[in-house]
Amino acid sequence: MSKVSVQKVSKPETAPSLFESIGAMFDDVRGRAFELFQRRGAIDGWDLDDWFRAERGLVWMPNSELVETDKGFEMKVEVPGLKAKDIRISALPDAIVVQTETRQKEEKTEGKVHYSELNEKKLFRRFEFPVAVDVDQVSATLDRGMLRIVAAKAPAAKGKQIPIAA
Repeated sequence: MSKVSVQKVSKPETAPSLFESIGAMFDDVRGRAFELFQRRGAIDGWDLDDWFRAERGLVWMPNSELVETDKGFEMKVEVPGLKAKDIRISALPDAIVVQTETRQKEEKTEGKVHYSELNEKKLFRRFEFPVAVDVDQVSATLDRGMLRIVAAKAPAAKGKQIPIAA
């Protein structure tokens, strides 16, 4: 079992790298969708299909699970073949962001390749919580391809009672 480092972000606006990552991934998908559009002869009417095909080819959506307990949340994400050092986790008060890139080394093979899914894909998943979490109480481990993230709920803010005069 390997420990995975977690970047703790109390104020989301102080984490521009998340927005830069989203922007870069969006640009990659847009470029690939345009390539597909051009390959089809630049005929209108299939724009959304091109976008979804580009997204499926570039973005990895692994199986995941989020469970809420009385004290917090436990998340599991299947990431076979990845190492702890390759996974970036950002803990925000309202969400966990998991990022990585898979890179398959192209091996020299003899013969004609008829089918291959060995390519580079990006994982960028944002898992939102229904209640705030304590970013200082978030930990992550990786064991045999299963990423496990545990986040404690933030202490509930107590409201000030205001007496009502009769």
